[in-house]
Amino acid sequence: MPVFYSMSRFIASPDVDVIYDALRSIGPQPKIDVIIFSAGGTPDQAYIIGAMFQEFAKQKLVVMVPRYAKSAATLLVCAADEILMLPPSELGPIDPVVESPEIKRPIPVLSLLELLDMIGKMPKPLIPGLTTISDVIEKMLSKVPIAEFGDYARLTDHMISLAEMLLSRRMFHDNPNDAKTIAENLCKRYKAHSAAITLVDAKELGLKLIDAPKELQDAIWSLHKLWVDTVIEYENDFPEGASLEAVNFNVGRGAVFCTRPVEGRTTSASTKTEAETENEKVGRPSV
Repeated sequence: MPVFYSMSRFIASPDVDVIYDALRSIGPQPKIDVIIFSAGGTPDQAYIIGAMFQEFAKQKLVVMVPRYAKSAATLLVCAADEILMLPPSELGPIDPVVESPEIKRPIPVLSLLELLDMIGKMPKPLIPGLTTISDVIEKMLSKVPIAEFGDYARLTDHMISLAEMLLSRRMFHDNPNDAKTIAENLCKRYKAHSAAITLVDAKELGLKLIDAPKELQDAIWSLHKLWVDTVIEYENDFPEGASLEAVNFNVGRGAVFCTRPVEGRTTSASTKTEAETENEKVGRPSV
């Protein structure tokens, strides 16, 4: 069952409905294989999708990552009994990030907390033009969303809980301590949100990986290349600032999430989905 996202689409609430419809079409199965390509998205929705896969795969769930399953997609991968990764495969940390209208890149929640801790330990402000600790804090709060700032310290614990629940239900149902340790490592071990967790790294973390026959690996990689050549490269050719709309379609029994240009509108902000734009306005977390 392929679940492919283009680089302009992220795991979000409406996707749960699409994937649930795909699962209902096949019904509960003894074994389900999921092939995923995604850069991440909203963690709670990824958790719901992972839980649905677990519910429909009555005996075994295998998640295959030919190339890219980062952030919230890594959380989804935690639902598997076993993971199939290839040498180019890449998972990523599940540390939450928030979007800021002032800073044009995602901000890791752990970085915000570390910054607050650093400010608290400063003997005197080290930023030119700011003479007191209060000035430093005020300047920081003017650049980051504060609507949910009080919850930031709890977000990492929430991510750990989501990963631990998925891991303990299937992959480590007989060893919940391993589920907790691996969940904590996925959420706290890495210093950069963009860090690559390779096949070797995943083994060292203790995730349960399988060796697939060469024929299966070749087939999965060919499907991935087809996806890149027909969709990812297609999106890469969109004009800068093009207005995009979401497009969903099915590949076999799987679900595909991508975009296409909309004629007549060129505002770059409209390239974001409605859910992503709303998250950015209020500083809601994603991974």
